[in-house]
Amino acid sequence: MRLSARFFVALLMACLHLITAALLLAQAPGKDARGQEWGTVSPAATTDAEKGKKIFNAQCAICHFSGSTAKKIGPGMKGLLKRGKFADGKPVDDASLRVWIEKGGKDMPGFKDSVNADQMRELVAYLKTL
Repeated sequence: MRLSARFFVALLMACLHLITAALLLAQAPGKDARGQEWGTVSPAATTDAEKGKKIFNAQCAICHFSGSTAKKIGPGMKGLLKRGKFADGKPVDDASLRVWIEKGGKDMPGFKDSVNADQMRELVAYLKTL
């Protein structure tokens, strides 16, 4: 049985619509454990993020790119929260970011003694903008 050209075109369009919808859903922001969307920053957090950028540039940029996922010495930070997982597969959220920064990781030193609580909040706010 031969398919008509109209049926073939309709089938092709339906497939393209499904693929487009799947791609859009895959790019939709995820939610953290509290139900807040990743990557959303309140206006009050903008100041924290700006301060966090300065901290990142002073403490982290030597090993991490902020505008890329490429590895420098450590992994690039762009889209870290949207990825949802660290390289070791553990979930990324505010609390796990703080622990990771404080304790360090496989090849990363901990910064518990270098970054105070306010700076940590600002750094996490900045990382959420990447």
